[in-house]
Amino acid sequence: GQRLQQVLKNLVSNAVKFTEQGTVQLIVDALTSADGVALVRFCVIDTGVGIAPEHQGLIFEAFRQADGSTHRKYGGTGLGLSISRELSRLLGGDVTLHSAPGVGSTFTLTVPRFLGAPGTTATHGPASAPVVSAPLRAFGAPAPVQISAQVSAQIAAPIPVAKIVDDDRDSITPTDRAILVVEDDAVFAHILVELGRERGFKVVVAPSAEDGIAAVHAYHPVGILLDVRLPDHSGLTVLDRLKRNSANRHIPVHMISAEDHVQQALELGALGYTLKPVKREELLRALQRMEQKLEQTMGRVLVVEDSAHQRQAIEALLGQGGVSVTSVATASDALAALHAATFDCMVVDLTLPDFSGYQLLERMAADERYSHPPVIVHTGSSLGRDEEQRLRQYSHSIIIKGARSPERLLDEVMLFLHQVEAKLPLDRQRMLREARNRDAALEGRRILLAEDDVRNVFALTSVLEPLGAKMVIARNGREALALLDKHGIASDQSGGIDMVLMDIMMPEMDGFAAMRAIRERPQWQLLPIIALTAKAMKDDQQQCIAAGASDYMAKPIDVEKLLSLLRVWMRKR
Repeated sequence: GQRLQQVLKNLVSNAVKFTEQGTVQLIVDALTSADGVALVRFCVIDTGVGIAPEHQGLIFEAFRQADGSTHRKYGGTGLGLSISRELSRLLGGDVTLHSAPGVGSTFTLTVPRFLGAPGTTATHGPASAPVVSAPLRAFGAPAPVQISAQVSAQIAAPIPVAKIVDDDRDSITPTDRAILVVEDDAVFAHILVELGRERGFKVVVAPSAEDGIAAVHAYHPVGILLDVRLPDHSGLTVLDRLKRNSANRHIPVHMISAEDHVQQALELGALGYTLKPVKREELLRALQRMEQKLEQTMGRVLVVEDSAHQRQAIEALLGQGGVSVTSVATASDALAALHAATFDCMVVDLTLPDFSGYQLLERMAADERYSHPPVIVHTGSSLGRDEEQRLRQYSHSIIIKGARSPERLLDEVMLFLHQVEAKLPLDRQRMLREARNRDAALEGRRILLAEDDVRNVFALTSVLEPLGAKMVIARNGREALALLDKHGIASDQSGGIDMVLMDIMMPEMDGFAAMRAIRERPQWQLLPIIALTAKAMKDDQQQCIAAGASDYMAKPIDVEKLLSLLRVWMRKR
């Protein structure tokens, strides 16, 4: 679905760009090829400049525009049609062109109605219901957009999830417990399917991040096993998107990956994290822990706070809707409680009468007799840099999060209790919505955007600046390096760069070269870089990661996914 939209947006935007006067139409129709394949055909018809016959073959080549040149008379990279044709063929279809100079152009995208449908590609054989009787019939005759009811119904249906192994998607009933495996390695996915079935689950496998999100909506799993390195984008962004959605955030998610992002995943709300290569016993323990969470009827929270008034306020805030709150006034009592019971979450004030919250965390981390629940530091003031650094000493074993308001505290606690938000009291649901609306992940953060297309600069700036981000703009990789030298990075100095958004196709120095140059500097090794590419080819992610990107995103940019990436990779100050 995402790739189909990418092709259509390119075709429509080209039509608008090259039509100074007249009309642009999109006509959609359902049809069947001569060999019986159900198709959808999209015709983008404009009354623009048109394309001379000798240039019609060239425009599908990379870096070419309608006049056959490589310079940017109308703006854009000249990659769009090349990518669009390649994507349409990967979808089993094709893009064709009929055009005449001064008359206009018709670009026709034809794809199978079902991805992977049996039969030949969409370009083989004549269609039984042609959309226009002649290639240029609609030129100069404006008409409303035509979308058949049959196609509309198909578009509204659930997005199909790609299938790489034999799973249980076709046999799930409303009474079954289904788990979702998001994993692109077919061999490992098959192992997880067998283990899931062994534990009494029905199992659905999704091979990409987007397939995983679609599968959550289609199959309503009770638990998820999620890889980090997926072919389209990071599994951490999938985790973030799930946990920011009130309908899905209660689903326990266990991460499995060859890369160590344990702390990041646990802070985002993962139930657990297993590093590959992984033993069968470890996978079974992960599934057993998921079962225990599903069977748990009461969430348990430990509150460590010396103020009786504050303890009562927190108990009133959290102690509803299936939550049991244990409150203690001293660090010693907290250690006794942790030794006696297991808690889903722990709320700690740093100022305690016997010894400090820092010392409490130190003793918890050093002694295996104590349970190690996620820790939320509850304080009314912002933590200084030294205090943050001191807390981070214990983050290898204890998740540390800050909460400075009742709404934020409730939101953080509920993340670790895995409770269905719709079952909470209405006033608590309202507070949770308010907490997420005031997400401060980007507030005051300085983001370097390396992008030569002023339209993309404007679009991204208009999204990120209202959320509190401070944008620094570079027109190519060389300028990006100069700005990093000028500002430094956030861990070095106040006002430094927190994050880089790096376009790939740029003049003078492209994004690949710029990222490699950044990673050559030891002080910039941990600077988060998200690569933005218009190519969207199969090996793009691998090339971007190899060049030094933390993660990767294909254009056109999906704002929700971009914000999720920023939240995932934005480093703690």
